[in-house]
Amino acid sequence: MDHKILIIDDLEIMRTMLSGIAKEFGEVVTAATGKDGLIAALEHKPTLILLDVVLPDIDGFKVCEALKKDYRTQHIPVVLVTGMEKDEDAESRGLTIGAADYILKPIKVPVVRARIQTQLTLAEKSKALEEANKELTHLAMTDALTGCFNRRYFMNAADMELSRMKRHGYPVVVAMIDVDHFKRINDQYGHEVGDEVLSVVAKCCDETVRYEDTLGRLGGEEFAVLLPVADAEGAYGVLERLRQTVSDLTFPNVPDLRVTVSIGIAELTGEDMSIDAGIKRADEAMYKAKKAGRNKVEIA
Repeated sequence: MDHKILIIDDLEIMRTMLSGIAKEFGEVVTAATGKDGLIAALEHKPTLILLDVVLPDIDGFKVCEALKKDYRTQHIPVVLVTGMEKDEDAESRGLTIGAADYILKPIKVPVVRARIQTQLTLAEKSKALEEANKELTHLAMTDALTGCFNRRYFMNAADMELSRMKRHGYPVVVAMIDVDHFKRINDQYGHEVGDEVLSVVAKCCDETVRYEDTLGRLGGEEFAVLLPVADAEGAYGVLERLRQTVSDLTFPNVPDLRVTVSIGIAELTGEDMSIDAGIKRADEAMYKAKKAGRNKVEIA
């Protein structure tokens, strides 16, 4: 992890001394006033801030408070540098407004080095934890095989969209997409090819639907798409294009394999208590497409 340390102190000699220590850990940026320090924090996005309590324009406590109130900088640890070694209220105030630690003047190099190392280590662990949580969230939302949203996430997102539709009065369409003769594909070519078909169809769906649409794999060979601010006629154009794109797919490792999908479309209504009702109508339209010969789009 590349570190950047911002030092805010009005005395040049202190900026020089602290910079000499801080540069052991990464790039150093300095500012001589509270205002310049706040600007530098936004511009440089440092890993750590060493902040003098006594500044010529804004005192360090107010600078720290401003940093902790701004969502863009509130995550950056701030270590206050102060000569108020006998002022317990000052230390308590600093910690209350969000300071991570204190360095007392006159500074001692080993202490400053240790304080910086501790905060940078904590920052690294915090970053690693944040990344791990993001990965866990992603895994909880997505289908491992296709990368689409999974059934649970899709259903929750669709129910929320239904609630927004009822409040604001715009149309919403749900579509069910089923890979035709998928069992036959698995039986004839094997499950590895079947998995490839699902992945390729999912990628095709993702590249064809609109940015604002939500694609999910509900299970097996069945996908669903939620299309907000679209009526059935408008959605039909998007999904007919998807049907055609899938039917044009080729699989170099299985030259004779042809894949098609059957699609059912249903508009959600104000009477729908949950997305399940819309999905049921779209599902019925999808089976109507299958009975009509497959590789078709039908509107409920």
